[in-house]
Amino acid sequence: MLGDFLGGSDRRRCRLHHAAMPTPRSQPRILCLDRMTAEWRSVGRSPDAVRALRRLAHRDALLASLVFEDPAGGVRCPTPYDLVEHMRRARGRAEREEAARIVRILLKELGADPLLCRLLVQALLPGLVTVAVKLRWGLGGDWQTSEDFFSDVLTTTWLVVQEWGGQDRPYAVLDLLSAIRCRLRRQLFGAKDQAPGVVSLERARLDPVAHDESDLETLARVLIELHRDGMRADDVQVLYSHHVLGYSIAELATLTGRDRRALYARRDRGRRRLCA
Repeated sequence: MLGDFLGGSDRRRCRLHHAAMPTPRSQPRILCLDRMTAEWRSVGRSPDAVRALRRLAHRDALLASLVFEDPAGGVRCPTPYDLVEHMRRARGRAEREEAARIVRILLKELGADPLLCRLLVQALLPGLVTVAVKLRWGLGGDWQTSEDFFSDVLTTTWLVVQEWGGQDRPYAVLDLLSAIRCRLRRQLFGAKDQAPGVVSLERARLDPVAHDESDLETLARVLIELHRDGMRADDVQVLYSHHVLGYSIAELATLTGRDRRALYARRDRGRRRLCA
């Protein structure tokens, strides 16, 4: 379970030095995002892209119901461009679960056609913007501008998608965005740890190993220790996703299909264990 925790930074209240969270920057204008959106209007409607989508739809009932003509004579998503727009309009649990299912299908079938990778990345763009916002557009890292940072977000996304292509992941959306965010956090906190004066004397006193490791490594070690000490796996997962990756409980409920009250209970139980 903890092997899935690829990155992040948090403060264990009773062990680690506490620092206030700065206010995120407002979303800037990102030219590479504008270019991708403009290009997709053409690429997502091209004959090659339509053929790739139709071939995939022949192998999956959900996509077939969207891509091919329904009994009423209509077609909701005749092109990949329309499919992405359909996913972005998802409202309510059922529609969001359908969109998540489509991402799962695309990831699993990625090797069937190169255009499916472009389709998947395009479908993930709203989530990638959320990742960038939660990471404050790379503030404090090695990136000179928000444009540079988001270019790295896209590069990381392509790498993760290519590495995971062919895998059948029940929570593909959450897994992909978490992995992308964690890899970027590693870069961000690596840059911070290399800056002079990053490690406080208080933190070094509380954790003698801390001066040799990043915040991400410290947190991973603490979570592993807690898990080995008997902390429930579900509680560790919820704490990590909520406090480190930045997902709200509502987002976790939507992405995992779990009851919101149960997620709150796991989070609160984990917090009590942290400060015991």
